[in-house]
Amino acid sequence: MMLRSLLVIFMILLPLSGFAYQDDYIWQEKYKKALPKAEAGDAEAQYDIGSMYEKGNGVAKDSAKAFEWYLKSAKQGYDKGAYEVGHSYLRGVGVEQNYDKALKWLNAAAEHNNVRAFYYLGTMYEKGSGVTQDLDKALRWYTRASKGGYAIAEERVIEVKAEIAKEDRKLQAQIEREKRLRKQKVAMTKNPEPKLKAKPDVKKLLLAGGWAKRDKPAEYLPSKFTQCKDKGNTIECVSKELKRNIGMADISYTTKAVVYSIKDSGDFKVSYRNNVTDIKVTDPEFVESGGKVPVKLGWQDAEHKLVCNFNSKKELNCKKNKLRSVTFNRK
Repeated sequence: MMLRSLLVIFMILLPLSGFAYQDDYIWQEKYKKALPKAEAGDAEAQYDIGSMYEKGNGVAKDSAKAFEWYLKSAKQGYDKGAYEVGHSYLRGVGVEQNYDKALKWLNAAAEHNNVRAFYYLGTMYEKGSGVTQDLDKALRWYTRASKGGYAIAEERVIEVKAEIAKEDRKLQAQIEREKRLRKQKVAMTKNPEPKLKAKPDVKKLLLAGGWAKRDKPAEYLPSKFTQCKDKGNTIECVSKELKRNIGMADISYTTKAVVYSIKDSGDFKVSYRNNVTDIKVTDPEFVESGGKVPVKLGWQDAEHKLVCNFNSKKELNCKKNKLRSVTFNRK
């Protein structure tokens, strides 16, 4: 009886093992066919060889070798190769984890509309992995991935929208609390100090200049970097030419800002954009990869916004892009 059972099991497994062998044989043939092309510099073949090493198809699984082939493909501008290189750096698979390089290669893939690159750029900005956490940017990348057909991005779009709405409610509640506390303090004081009761007083404080954040002159408020003019209901500011390094390049730029919605209470808002006047690429590897700097010459699309108010020390407390708290004082 036992012998008959073993015979039945053997007869069942024999065809299955034959299929497994046949499948492995097919991948081995694909590997042999793709390898000469890859060695000759064919970017798509280099990507295919990397994928085989990553998954162990037709060759022993080796994540380090997979990365080497992906990198060769990426350096030739192949978007799938650039995505895999960025994803490898992001996870630390086959290479040491490096968020800066992950960002660079995922951006290179995104330049060619690689939807998976869109998605993982979204995760970096959502979690603050190697970049300043920015839910608005995360939402934009997830939305592009979703519209490109990357199904799992839709869930992140919904979640991030909910998180942004939650942050907006918190910010509004905080502003309302601070207003109530200011009113209560005045009511409990026999001889309260006069509030900032008129717009000219607020503007006078702002236009006094010298505003700085941690000893660095402000780019979008009156400072030694930035000249501002009183335009009645608004204050308009333009900075001198500034320089900044963004990893793969040095950029020169100016900033134009508008201070508006100035309230008697000392609350006001700021909106500013940057105008890039020069870009100098400093990363040779970035140049070789064919990637593009994530900024362009001229006015940038991103418009940054702040909600600000003066505190009792006549410092400025601001909330930037709904997420970051920034404090300015006069120097």
